[in-house]
Amino acid sequence: MRMPPTKALLLDAATREGEALSAMLAGLTREQLLWRGAYGWSAKDHVAHLAEWERMLFSWCDAGWRGESPAVPGEGYTWATLSDLNQRIFDKYRDDQLEHVMADWHDTSRRLIALTEATSEADLFTPGRFAWTDRGTLASFVYECGPNHYRWSAAEIKRGLKVRR
Repeated sequence: MRMPPTKALLLDAATREGEALSAMLAGLTREQLLWRGAYGWSAKDHVAHLAEWERMLFSWCDAGWRGESPAVPGEGYTWATLSDLNQRIFDKYRDDQLEHVMADWHDTSRRLIALTEATSEADLFTPGRFAWTDRGTLASFVYECGPNHYRWSAAEIKRGLKVRR
């Protein structure tokens, strides 16, 4: 799926993909949610990963609105070292309780929708509007941290369940 070109379509994608992932997760047993699947991640680990990326997005936005330019994707990391950043996220949340992780992601996914709704079309889609997006758009970050990430996680969780069978 391509990056949605309007705020309304971005909101629709975030809502639709979030609901699809939630429904898929709701159909899994507790045991299935905790199975280590593809590359050692469980569905719970994927959900924790999503929530952390959404929190990072919120912190980038907060800094950007204050006129600051935060370290993106994270302090000490570059886009070329995402695997290291993702490993840090995995390590940080691996021992968290399933119920906490699920509630956390439900909260951050709602906040992602609220952020998108509260942001003007111009702020979402103007390239380079915020220094931290470089020449990109806030909408592209919302899309990658939200609906596109949800779709990726759903596919990886399904793959992990197949590996387990």
